[in-house]
Amino acid sequence: MKSSRIFDVPGLNHLWKLDNFYLAGQPSEETFEALKDENIKKVYNLRGESEMDFTWEENKLKEMGIDYEQFPIVTENGLDVNNCQKLNKQVNDNDTFFIHCGSANRVGAWLITYLVLNKGMDFEDAVELASNSGLSNPAFVEQAEQVIEKSKS
Repeated sequence: MKSSRIFDVPGLNHLWKLDNFYLAGQPSEETFEALKDENIKKVYNLRGESEMDFTWEENKLKEMGIDYEQFPIVTENGLDVNNCQKLNKQVNDNDTFFIHCGSANRVGAWLITYLVLNKGMDFEDAVELASNSGLSNPAFVEQAEQVIEKSKS
């Protein structure tokens, strides 16, 4: 499993491709237009509703025939165990997903939980892969480890 950074998509500075996932910071309308031929089934927005108005995003994706769900992954208590578990159950190996937040840090934190819990990857390997896919905030590594521990118990 290898992550590759994509630089040539307009309206986006942080974009990685990992198997059937596009992992990103906040996209723009240009981003979705540029990716329209990638057979993306669903976009998961991991940002909280209070961060900005995402109506444009949902409307643009509906217009393109792509499912959209806002899925706040971080609450006032940090990385949310329940939402990580729910998202882990919703994604699969057969479809292409675009998963984003503001800067790709929350995406990276969630990715650690997915790789360990769903793919059986070693924690350190998952952290390395997530770090190569947008994660740069070390606090999220600790929070991801806590989510994994709680999910296993």
